[in-house]
Amino acid sequence: MAYLRILDSHGNKIPVSAQSAFEGARSGRRLGSWMASTSGINSLISGSISSLRSRARHLRRNNPLVDGGVDSFVSDLIGTGISPSWQLKDRELKKSIQELWNDWIEEADFNEVCDFYGLQSLVSQSLIESGEALVRIKTQSAKSGLSVPLQLQVLEGDHLDETYSATLPSGNSIRMGIEFDKQGKRVAYYLWPEHPGEGYGFSRSLNRVRVSANEICHIYRSTRPGQIRGTTWLASVIVKMYDYDQYDDAELVRKKGAAMFGGFITEPAGGADNTLPFGGTESTDSKDREIVPLEPGTFPVLPPGMEVKFSEPADVGGNYEKWV
Repeated sequence: MAYLRILDSHGNKIPVSAQSAFEGARSGRRLGSWMASTSGINSLISGSISSLRSRARHLRRNNPLVDGGVDSFVSDLIGTGISPSWQLKDRELKKSIQELWNDWIEEADFNEVCDFYGLQSLVSQSLIESGEALVRIKTQSAKSGLSVPLQLQVLEGDHLDETYSATLPSGNSIRMGIEFDKQGKRVAYYLWPEHPGEGYGFSRSLNRVRVSANEICHIYRSTRPGQIRGTTWLASVIVKMYDYDQYDDAELVRKKGAAMFGGFITEPAGGADNTLPFGGTESTDSKDREIVPLEPGTFPVLPPGMEVKFSEPADVGGNYEKWV
């Protein structure tokens, strides 16, 4: 219910009840507990990006559905990769450039792990899983021995400290690790030299490295105007996938527990006959408990009063498969 306030002839405020024109904006019985945030996108991201990123990665590592889904998405996104076509009339020049391209593909990775197409896959996986990726353009010396003195270094978004915000003496502002000039243009990125999640040699006392924005390709999907950092594409399914994992594990444990019991031998109160069940025992276990032999095609005879009840574990239900 919304309220309008109008003034009477004496200037007093008179509350007037009015229904919202949009059902989604009403705050009655159904929607009264729905407290949606009005914060800007960057305020929302700065307080959530780390948790979202770590939980999405956990799902990717441990949930086969998420892992397979991300791999399929990456495959569809990359396809055959970037394949340049040189719009040149000079055939010899086209041939020379193509040869340089073919050589550079193998040398493109600064970390010397992937080729250029592997880097595209790596960036895409980071984009979907973590929400963003940083590609640092590294110009090398002409004496480096590279066919083209240029390499690319892919960095995770963790290198860009989302908690670092400040105002510089120059008037530039730093927001979530990115420096902006007075016009709002990106000027530089402040990066941790090592991944903050690694346990070797990293300390928060290390200084961030200021890298010009011209050397950084910041890759993320912007979903709202003014958004400066990316969030994992799995954000909307993290909770549901976590709950699904717990549900599926509970069903699996229930079935395993039920399968531990084949049946039960019951006897009336007051003791049993000394006659051994099923005509005898095969052996005893480590606690001297009798092990009753069960063989196909036998007709065992039970002592008077004894009864065998086979285990009938509850099924998971006919809707399990459809629901999953």
